[in-house]
Amino acid sequence: MIDLHMHTTYSDGTDTVKELLEKAESLGLEVISITDHNNCNAYFEMEKFNVKEIYKGDVLVGCEFTTSFDNRLIEVLGYGFDYKNVNKYLEEFYSDELVNKRTNILYNRLLDKIKELNLEFHLERVRDKKFANEFFERGIYEELVKYENNKEKLKEDIWASFSNFYRKGLTNPKSKLFINHAEFKPSIKEIVKLIHENSGIAFLAHPYQYKFTDTENFLDKLYNEVALDGVECFYTTFSEEQTNYLLDFVKKRNLLISGGSDYHGTNKENHNLGVGRGNLKISKDIINNYKIEKYYSSF
Repeated sequence: MIDLHMHTTYSDGTDTVKELLEKAESLGLEVISITDHNNCNAYFEMEKFNVKEIYKGDVLVGCEFTTSFDNRLIEVLGYGFDYKNVNKYLEEFYSDELVNKRTNILYNRLLDKIKELNLEFHLERVRDKKFANEFFERGIYEELVKYENNKEKLKEDIWASFSNFYRKGLTNPKSKLFINHAEFKPSIKEIVKLIHENSGIAFLAHPYQYKFTDTENFLDKLYNEVALDGVECFYTTFSEEQTNYLLDFVKKRNLLISGGSDYHGTNKENHNLGVGRGNLKISKDIINNYKIEKYYSSF
């Protein structure tokens, strides 16, 4: 069993690298990939100790890149690339100065939208972030959802969860709450090129997690315009029907398959390492055609 999608404290997970390796070993996972958001810092840390003393399986270099396509925010999972070169790009694009500037713009856009829509909201009641990499929007969502009249003022399918609020509202061009995160992310073509130029392979992450109303058409358009190597077909929240559709999609187009739990420790419920919500048991066979030996089992 393998898990190619997980996060540490280097992004928005709650486990350190060593803690995650210990858990992977205890579960008997054969292959893992740590895919922190927009950084490869876990792999620099792993250079400093003997990974095999903690985790006897194989480690595949990975990262989850936030990208844009058609003015939509989506993620790409890259595997097997030269993480030192790729991280140079990420450190420049996501420098503290630029991240703070972009975050302030989005923060003010969201406050303006709330005012424009006349939603009940009290900024002074918004809680502080629970951890450094937590989305600033989460505290705002928790404040907005306290008031039933907000659901009447904005009758969109965004109130049931923060995931809906973020995916169906803030990053959805059709929503009245759209604040265009995609404007501040690299294009998917740029990221795929970066991965390929550094000997890696690129996968569309969790297609149904974006909660698009046109996921299947979106997949076709993406396939026709972007040189992706594969699709994440096995994922914690997918139904059997969704998984089967994706497996059929990649088979017909001779694409590769990926899969993982999207484990974040205690920051995401029911995304348990290796098994998701109990619906995952991903076979090592899916990586047989990856052809990225250079950065596979490199620790």
